[in-house]
Amino acid sequence: MNKRAALALLCAALCGQAAAAPQTLPADTTQGTSFMFRDTPIAELFEMIARQARINIMLGKGVTGNVAVSLYDMSPVQAIHAIAEAGGYQVVARDNGYVIVNPGQAATLDPAAAARMEVRALKVLYSEPQQAADILSKHVGRGGKVTAMPARRMIVVEDSPAGVKRIETLLREIDTAPRQIMIEAKILEITLDDNQHFGIDWQKIISANGINRIGTAGVAQRGPGLVFNYVNDNVELYLNALSNKGKVRTLATPKLLTLENQEASTNIGDKLGYRLTTTINNVTSESVEFLETGVILRVTSAVGADGRIVMRVRPEVSSDTVLGGIPSKKTTEVSTQLVADDGQPILIAGLIKASSGQRRIGVPLLGDVPVLGHLFSNDEHTGTLTETIVLITPRVVPTYAAGPDVKVIERVERAGQEIRQALEKPTEALDRP
Repeated sequence: MNKRAALALLCAALCGQAAAAPQTLPADTTQGTSFMFRDTPIAELFEMIARQARINIMLGKGVTGNVAVSLYDMSPVQAIHAIAEAGGYQVVARDNGYVIVNPGQAATLDPAAAARMEVRALKVLYSEPQQAADILSKHVGRGGKVTAMPARRMIVVEDSPAGVKRIETLLREIDTAPRQIMIEAKILEITLDDNQHFGIDWQKIISANGINRIGTAGVAQRGPGLVFNYVNDNVELYLNALSNKGKVRTLATPKLLTLENQEASTNIGDKLGYRLTTTINNVTSESVEFLETGVILRVTSAVGADGRIVMRVRPEVSSDTVLGGIPSKKTTEVSTQLVADDGQPILIAGLIKASSGQRRIGVPLLGDVPVLGHLFSNDEHTGTLTETIVLITPRVVPTYAAGPDVKVIERVERAGQEIRQALEKPTEALDRP
């Protein structure tokens, strides 16, 4: 059905319900009509209803746009309200007709509705005010609105008393304190032996006879590759043995306190600067950009309903070079998600890095003689293979409710008792004969 045919059917349907005298508003009848419009200007619909049903309809400033409606068994007055609501407008009843206005203008045209409206400022404690206002705006009543004040961390609600109370209750439910998580990490660099070109077989170390003692298999297969697994005593013993041999170097031991669903990161490396030239409309400008390389760890965590910690971990080992002003970055990285219990260490391994160097070997003193020194020395190319592992232990920071903290009070009382005992000791010594 095209638009003209739909309008013609609407005219025919409304003509049967039109009142003879246009001076009074027609009362809603139980008999209605059904029609459907697609992408039709809202002004045309109201004009057609007003002409055929003999109802005065005034459009306020800014009432424009197209609507798509499917109405069944509706009276003309019901159709007016339905079409206005579909366009995001509000209907204000007057003595001689209806006025279609924006929701914000309804209170000025309807004194009774304005008297029923209430305005209240609510404090937003933890959420972003604009984000909270966008969510709450979908739950206000007709003619209500929510305005954000980001600088004051507040929102202003204008609605009926019941609507304001409903918005306030909903705000307190969504504006809750986020959990805090302490991320304890150890970033270690292990020097590999000649027979460990593909890294350490961590699955073999963690498991006993090929069976994981913890009951959770790692991501990688046995042998070389990237490994994610829970840490047991075998890993600690193996790392201690390597440390005693001088093959373990601690790169960093960061402790990051972060809010859930917020990224925490640490970078042990360099920022390589390079020039960036930009030409726009024959105007050339230069700026300095930086390329971050090294050992980078990014962690995003959240606390589940069962108290377990869901983490998104992105470890990266990279190196950089600049040739001819063009930066180059060699990277070994991975991004994964995992679940761990509170205080459970996680092992991330398999980040292997190869480095090369050159050293001179020769006869002492004679090898340093100019011109003839090369006869008594030679240059040797050396290569070192290292594996970077990351041990991550997430811990949920307890959130205490408002009021006195029992543990803090106990610590204060215990400290006070120790101070009193220390002050009493000199007195006892003086009282002795």
